[in-house]
Amino acid sequence: MGVLSKQALEGIAAYKYKAGSYTFLDLQLNHFWNAMVEFLPLWMAPNLVTLTGTIIVVFTTALLLVISPKLEGGAPGWAYVLSGVGLFVYQTLDAIDGKQARRTGSSSPLGQLFDHGCDALSAMLNCLTAFVAFRAGNSTYTFAGLSSVSINFFFAQWDEYHTGTMSCGNGYYGVTEGQLTLIGCLLLTAAVGDDMWLVEPLPFASITCGQLFISTCFASNVVLVYANIKNVFSAAPLAGDQVGHKELTRGHAMVQLIPVVAVLVGGCFTMLVGPTRDVYLSHPLVLMWPFGLNFVLMSSRMIVCHMSKVPFSMQSRILVPLAMFLAVVYAPDLVDVAIATPLVASLVYAAIVTAVYVHYILSAVFEICAHLKIDLLTLPAKKSE
Repeated sequence: MGVLSKQALEGIAAYKYKAGSYTFLDLQLNHFWNAMVEFLPLWMAPNLVTLTGTIIVVFTTALLLVISPKLEGGAPGWAYVLSGVGLFVYQTLDAIDGKQARRTGSSSPLGQLFDHGCDALSAMLNCLTAFVAFRAGNSTYTFAGLSSVSINFFFAQWDEYHTGTMSCGNGYYGVTEGQLTLIGCLLLTAAVGDDMWLVEPLPFASITCGQLFISTCFASNVVLVYANIKNVFSAAPLAGDQVGHKELTRGHAMVQLIPVVAVLVGGCFTMLVGPTRDVYLSHPLVLMWPFGLNFVLMSSRMIVCHMSKVPFSMQSRILVPLAMFLAVVYAPDLVDVAIATPLVASLVYAAIVTAVYVHYILSAVFEICAHLKIDLLTLPAKKSE
């Protein structure tokens, strides 16, 4: 049995793309992106363009995490330059994959799904890259920063599910501006050194530049999430052809947020307090990875539900492993039975979350390919000639 129902596949096949909002900078950079797409060969599939950019971000992030697994900085300047350049290349390829689709006559619902799914993963990886540069370490600021970005990304998809329009940013500062800001920070870090982020600029507060930057991002994400909530509860009803089998009442909208709250609370009880707190302090990525990946999976599933016009479920694939993990690590405190050490339990949980994510993404993508009768990374001969 596949991960997508027949109803979902039929909904995706009938999906029609609706453009979202653009910032001033998006419109200016569009001239550059229009020029860049002309350098792509006509045989190159749009999804291959997207995947290439994502692989670059995966590589540059992995490089920084190998150098600084505790997110405490100390990476050489060239590593930060490589990350900044890699993010710029990703941004460019992400902006021109749709143009390549129109250029080659290969636009499909799979393209948008693949693009936004890669964006969800990239958002988490960019957070980890920033934490290394800012020398954030395993602090509460790190947890708050990753939480706010992940939740903000999910709420943007949740907003689109209910309103039919993607709303990222406030119209003046959006995804493009955020990426360019991080690129600038990475290049500045390469030039000056990451010690600059440890300076405490405020005479009245013991907070570093890195922590201040993360706090600012956290505050802005809270504002954006509030805007998403306001959009959902004040939006006019969707047109009949956009409703499908969606559950769009206010009650359903609130219920759809239960998995988000559960993952956030679970993160608090594993990284900030409890038996696995020491794991977070000594091996932060062991817990941050599954925490962030759960949000990536939730966002990806919300994207699928929006495009296929089906209900967004309670996400048992995410909540059941989380509940089992919490039961194992808290068992010694509750029933005086040690099932596994906190580190072993955390490693197993991270592996399970990764396996669940990979299985869902690969299954969904190939089921859609089979239903639409298209290839993921290649174009038919007549379209690539």
